[in-house]
Parts: sequence; structure tokens; C-alpha cells
Amino acid sequence: MKKFLLVLSFFLIVSVLAQSLEDLEKSWLELLQRVVREPDSDELVELGRKLSAKRRLAQLETLKDSVLEENLDKFVANLSEMSETRDDLLDECFVLFPKLKADVASFERGDNSKLNSVCALWKLGYKPVVPQGFAAWLVQTFLSDPFLIDWNLVFFLKNSSNKDVIAKQIRQECEKLKDKEKDYPALYRLMVLAKQLDGADSQLESELSRYIELMTSLERYSSERLSNEEFEKFSRALNNLNLKKDNLKAILSHLAERSGIQGSSRKGLENRKNLQKLMTRWRFRIDLMILVPSAFFLTFFLLPRRWKISFFAFFKAYKIAIKLSQKELSKDPTDIRLRTLLAMFYERIGENEKAFQEYKIVRDLSRMVKKDRIFPRA
Repeated sequence: MKKFLLVLSFFLIVSVLAQSLEDLEKSWLELLQRVVREPDSDELVELGRKLSAKRRLAQLETLKDSVLEENLDKFVANLSEMSETRDDLLDECFVLFPKLKADVASFERGDNSKLNSVCALWKLGYKPVVPQGFAAWLVQTFLSDPFLIDWNLVFFLKNSSNKDVIAKQIRQECEKLKDKEKDYPALYRLMVLAKQLDGADSQLESELSRYIELMTSLERYSSERLSNEEFEKFSRALNNLNLKKDNLKAILSHLAERSGIQGSSRKGLENRKNLQKLMTRWRFRIDLMILVPSAFFLTFFLLPRRWKISFFAFFKAYKIAIKLSQKELSKDPTDIRLRTLLAMFYERIGENEKAFQEYKIVRDLSRMVKKDRIFPRA
């Protein structure tokens, strides 16, 4: 009977842990009293570890509710949004959520499906050993999922014990794809990530940067006429680019024909026969380049600013989306949804520090909303 009562009291104490911090502290005091009465109880050891873990983790405001509820999914989500870092709470995390410890082991054995579960654990002191093959998986997955690389993943990899190896492998995987012109923007983001990990420059990153700068410059002339001098400048820049550049050639050729630039001014490009081949191959894309400026015109002058933000984000014009978001936030700085979008836009262009600051503001605003029971406008 005594043993039955002991077990019953054990579960009663555990059952109140999820209610509040006050209950947690009360349970802690009750535990200390029981330790004095029953110093040899095996149940108290496990209960003590769990109570201690809860008390320490619950000190973090962002995690408090999920810790008290012992809700693993909510804990992972809240940890992903948390801006604080503590490098001494990993063991407590594993005591309270043993599944996370199993997920860490699975990830380090090569199960990349566990990445979402473990990606934010660096904030509690986890220094991952990224498995062999992760870089290849990251590159291929990012090409189809541009939202994969966020600030959590960047810092997760920066805190890994083998980040230099991962950076090298990312570059090797990108080198294999350097003839895939449609993937150049994604490859450039991956090369920037590699540089964030080990600080090393690379020829491919430099070439991709020049390609994107040249594409951006040409797009500015999509509704304007080129002068002969401008055409020659672009031709020289294009000839100096050591990457596949069919898209750029097609765009420049189209701009030249529309601007009435003739014969001798085109000696920097291929002959007219090859130019016609390129024009045929990329005709759809050229037509798209004509339509996009018209859409931009309508967007600027007819649509509400919030629609403009969505429009430019869809076409990955994140810098324009950022400027529009900042103007909209000047009217309502407490708009949580728009600030979250702004943080995501900063991530897309590699401005991780600015994204981090926006997430901190979102966190603070969310606390205010919760405290005052004010819901953000839709």
C-alpha cells in the first residue's frame, strides 16, 4: 500500500506541472520535502530531473507555455521563432523531450527529414555534426524549395562542428550545376551560404554575382532604348563572363534590335545567324520580358501597396518588396504579419541580421498582442 501511494503521489505531482509556473514552483518545493522524507526513492530521481529541466526551460518566455504543457510540436515551433540563445540548456531539453534526442541521433546518421525538428536546437547549445551527403541534399532540395534556407538553418550550420567541410561540399555540388543557367540565382544563394560558413571566396560565386548584376542591369532597359555606347558596354561585360549566358545574349540581342543598333556595333556578339537561333530558342522568354514591364506599370499605379508587395515577392524582386513593406509599416508599425514578411524578404537577400531584428520585433509585438488581447489586423 505504501508503494502504491508513493507511485500515485508521483503521478499527481507530474500532472500539475503543466498548469502554471506557480504550480511548477510548488511541485519543486514538494519534491524537496519528499527528498528529505524519502532520500532513497528511485522515483524521485527521475521526477527531480524532469522538474529541474522544466524550471530552467520555463525561464525562457518564448518557450514557457510549451514547456509547461510538454507539447513537443509547439516547443519546436516556438524555439524556431525565439531570438534568445542559451548554450547550457540542451540536456534539459533532452530530459523533457527525449524524442528530440532521438531525432538528433537520426539526423547525424543521415536522416535529413529530421532537420526541421533539430534545426533550432543550436539556440540551446547544440553543435551538430552534419552528416555526409547533407550538402548534396541541401543543394538539390533548395533548387525546388527556395524557403529551405532561412536564418535558423544558416546559424545551425554556422554552429556545426564540421562547417568548413559542409561549405566545401556545397561548392562542389554547385560546380556540378554551373551550366544550369535557370538555376543561377539559387546557386548564388548557396554559394553565399558557403561563404557564411567558412569565409572563403570562390571564382564561381564571383561569376554568379556578375551574372546576376548584369541580368538586373539589362532588365532595367526592358522598356527603354539602348544607346550604342551602352550596348558596347554590355557586350564587353557579357564577353568577360565565364558562365553559360544564353539568356543574357537573347535579352541583349532583343534590346539591340528594338533600339535599332546595326551591324558593326554587334561585333562583340556572335554572328547574325547564331543570334537568330538564340532569338528563336528564347522567344517565349523575350515576350515575357516585354509583358513584365507592362505588368510593373499597372502594379505601380493601380494596385494597393499590399498587393504590390505580394506581386514583387512572387517575382523574387525582394528589394522592391522590402521598400514597399517599409513604407507600409511607417503607417502601422505594429502590423505583425507584414513585419514577418519583411523578415522573410531580408532572409531571401541574405540580410540575416536585419531579418533577425525584424523577428525580434515580431516576437515583442506578439507578446503585447497576447497580453492586451488585441488581434493583428488581417
